Amino acid sequence: MIKTQEFRLGNYLMHKTGVRILTVRCTLEHFALVAKGGEKDFFPVVLSAAILEKCGFAENRKYALLPESREFVRVVPVMGSGEIELRAYVKNNKECFGRVMMSGVPVSNNFFHLHQLQNVYAALTGQELELQL
Repeated sequence: MIKTQEFRLGNYLMHKTGVRILTVRCTLEHFALVAKGGEKDFFPVVLSAAILEKCGFAENRKYALLPESREFVRVVPVMGSGEIELRAYVKNNKECFGRVMMSGVPVSNNFFHLHQLQNVYAALTGQELELQL
């Protein structure tokens, strides 16, 4: 299950309908289902290398822990004196997480799901993260 209060319109989520689980964008209909107690049918989309690449991340081919672990980077276009990046890591057990970095220093908690990445990006830039699943 998922923390439904984390969702916004347009976030990607997994919706169980009958025996199928589909990856869909969150709409007003999903919020109506949650209001009726249907949150048990919604699941987060877990981050993966393939999803990161669809979100515009580039793999750091000089990452010190290659090939066991991988690092992905996306520069965030925000005003300010420091460089703000989204970095994501795929560990050797295939677990994937991301974080916000400012001038090379982590400034957020780790996030593990696509909707969290979408929300962080929207909060930093005021724009939606472009991706097609």
